[in-house]
Amino acid sequence: MRTFVITGGTDGMGRGLGLHYLEQGDQVIAVGSSQAKGARFLAAAADLGAAERASFVRADLSTVAGMRAVVDQVPEVIDVLVLAAQRFQGKRVETEDGLESSFALGYLSRYLLGHDLFDRLERAEAPLVLNIAAPGSPGRMRFEDLQQRKGYSAMRAATQTARRNDLLGVSFTQVHPDARTRYVLYAPGLVATGLGESMNQPARTLNKVLGRLFAAPVAKAIAPMIELIDDRPAAGLTVFNKGTSLPVAGPAFDPANAERLRKETADLIASISR
Repeated sequence: MRTFVITGGTDGMGRGLGLHYLEQGDQVIAVGSSQAKGARFLAAAADLGAAERASFVRADLSTVAGMRAVVDQVPEVIDVLVLAAQRFQGKRVETEDGLESSFALGYLSRYLLGHDLFDRLERAEAPLVLNIAAPGSPGRMRFEDLQQRKGYSAMRAATQTARRNDLLGVSFTQVHPDARTRYVLYAPGLVATGLGESMNQPARTLNKVLGRLFAAPVAKAIAPMIELIDDRPAAGLTVFNKGTSLPVAGPAFDPANAERLRKETADLIASISR
């Protein structure tokens, strides 16, 4: 029996993966911010006859304290860490830590959980981190404005989050070069989830229309992820767009930028934790 920790595990793809692996006989810890969604996840687990193997951790992953609360509540051995928590914001929102919300939730929580849970992953037989993002997004990393205080837009927030996660995958392997843990950056494409509900109008309506026309259902979207989890890649870092492997090359995966972002992120966490 494997142990899965899934952020964003009560909705969309995270929920789909969690319920799939409960059906397979594994243990799943779903992390989310909504008590109501957590209760629905546990009810669905009970319907599968897997109540004793499912748990819900309510946490605010937009704050460093909330991220560390998750670390304190998960087991000492983790086989798979799925990083799926994300939320679109139509306007710039600051967290309790004074951070731009997409930076905090979509990137910083993934950085902190990946590194802080590393030792627990390494104790597993075949450990893996699945970071569901948008790898290989074009454009440059805006180091001069990590908190997006100038010219904020939801699209820019999303693309900058994607670029940060690309560099996070690179820096993870830089920090842990001899790790048995495999790190996978995965782009699922357009998927029929509730992620766009937090968008402002008219973007929310447009997202619904596009979703009805082009979005893949969750069950179809997670199928290639399941294959990757069950047939773990050999390389330390791999990148996929749906089922297609992409090269870990080019500006999006620049090692110098990865190290720069890692150092700035570590300094930021240290300043918040003082």
